[in-house]
Amino acid sequence: MNRLAIRISWILLPFLVLGMFFFVAACQTGSEESDLATTPNPFKNLGASFVGDESCANCHEDLVARYESHGMANSFYALTSANTVENFDTAPIFHETTGYYYRPFREGGKFFQEEYRLENGEKTPSLIREMKYVVGSGTAARTYITVENGRHYELPLTWYTQQKKWSFSPGYKEKNARFNREIPDRCMACHNSYPETVPFVEGKYTKMPQGISCERCHGPGSLHVEERTADPDFKGTDYTIVNPKHLALDRRLDVCQQCHLHGPVSLLREGVKAFDFRPSMVLSTHVSVFKVANADANGQISVVSHADRMKESACFVGSVSTKKPMDCTTCHDPHEGFREKGTEYFNQKCLSCHPATTLPAKVAGNEQTNHQITSNCISCHMPKTQTADAPHSSFTDHLVRVVRSGKVRYEESAKTGPIELRPHFPDKSPEADIYIGMAYMVYGRRMDREDLLQKGIDLLRERLPNFPKMGEAMFSLGYALFLQGAFDEAISWMEKANALNSGIPERLNGLAQAYEAAGRPVNEAEKLYRKALEIQPVAANIRTNLGRLLEAQGRLDEAIVAYKAAVAEDPWQTEANYNLGTLFFKQNNTVEAEKYLLQAVRLNPDHINGLGNLGVLFAKRGAL
Repeated sequence: MNRLAIRISWILLPFLVLGMFFFVAACQTGSEESDLATTPNPFKNLGASFVGDESCANCHEDLVARYESHGMANSFYALTSANTVENFDTAPIFHETTGYYYRPFREGGKFFQEEYRLENGEKTPSLIREMKYVVGSGTAARTYITVENGRHYELPLTWYTQQKKWSFSPGYKEKNARFNREIPDRCMACHNSYPETVPFVEGKYTKMPQGISCERCHGPGSLHVEERTADPDFKGTDYTIVNPKHLALDRRLDVCQQCHLHGPVSLLREGVKAFDFRPSMVLSTHVSVFKVANADANGQISVVSHADRMKESACFVGSVSTKKPMDCTTCHDPHEGFREKGTEYFNQKCLSCHPATTLPAKVAGNEQTNHQITSNCISCHMPKTQTADAPHSSFTDHLVRVVRSGKVRYEESAKTGPIELRPHFPDKSPEADIYIGMAYMVYGRRMDREDLLQKGIDLLRERLPNFPKMGEAMFSLGYALFLQGAFDEAISWMEKANALNSGIPERLNGLAQAYEAAGRPVNEAEKLYRKALEIQPVAANIRTNLGRLLEAQGRLDEAIVAYKAAVAEDPWQTEANYNLGTLFFKQNNTVEAEKYLLQAVRLNPDHINGLGNLGVLFAKRGAL
């Protein structure tokens, strides 16, 4: 006799702590970061409000108009018929590992991506998601965002402009997240102006700007607008708005480095949120960035490696102590795009420091012919190279040097062998080892390296007792131990983290799950779930966990309410649909059971228990 598979699925924490975002990197230049961090900041707009480019245009119309051609101004925008460049008359793309086909198509003025499988040559029920937004100016690629109830998800297919082809978005070929890759706040923080967020819910926004605005480099503008409106004839340095030319070199570079740097691990500092950085702040007090110290010296480069590669260049190193050191704006006009200007534009930047009249004398033999006034400096000294994090695209390597071995290609080492992580910014703070320990946990998880994960756990176990105020590290350690099954020790660290701040829903959620796993009284876990939901009612994963707890206690009507609320908030959550359908089936409500179980297996066709329960349901009513 067939039996109902009544396993109730758990929704664990979104892996925000041990999966923190692998972004940004830098190396130290000029004055020490520790000195910069204590230097008084004269700019007054750190606490001001954002006003938007329209307000800037009232006085800076020409600059705003020029900026519209810049890639940053076109970093994020709605997909419309007017701005399409893609070929939608194309064959589906097959993902070999998972067996899914993906097809981009347009219909009725809108654009979609479809996912399906083939069984005996016939399509299985498919999922379709609308392509709402484009990420990327299109110089190299255009990636797409879909939206459901304010939650933003990356889609599997990207249009690679240089090769004019569809292929998988970065990371999808290796690990197919299907339509479930939620956009972390750290990603949105660099690909767009800051949106209006929903507290404690990653990737859910109430208002979405389009494109990186003037204020990303100049800081919030409300104070500047107010004071310059009242006193338009002000003379002198205006500290109501940040002009990067008035910043020290390191802080000036930080304006660009907030996004144009790369490291395999990047951790927000204690108490810092993804959208907190403002120009004139010291980046190292906002984020700790780590590199693999023993990686191939031939260069791990990525799409966002511009600044760290530039800072390895002799051109940069030799200029640091001069009155006008090299920085990003030496070659790039931050107010205007350069794609249409051709190679001569950048060659002139080189020739301003390396006059063509003297270059031939500095080289010998055949090389003299390559060092004339008409030569292309960039093609030899900053060649384009392919990168692992953006397939089917090539990018300019910003390490200015003599290239003797052809193209440099990103090598993803570190899947085996010894690994040492080091901070890009020298960290002399007492808590430096805490961030190193967290970095090993993140990197170990990312690379499926249990040894590195354990190294981070051991380091935090040893050092964290000396830092009783570092709640994020405590919770990170506790949750890692929870995943290892060390429930009592996990609870100890999670309780300490919650004692420091009991107003963070995911900390409460994690502790509640640990209580359940350790066999603590049910009412203790329930209180934590309910407190978390009082703080943020739209936390659908926590709502599902509460429903699961209530169902296990036989409080079925309450569980149904919780599951329905989770599904209403996040209709694409597989486990809430599955749990709700299973509960209805146990109550012999086969109509509602079929509805939610079908949705669960549409969302995840490989959901074994969902398929099993549907089979039992159909057999029970004679549908097989």
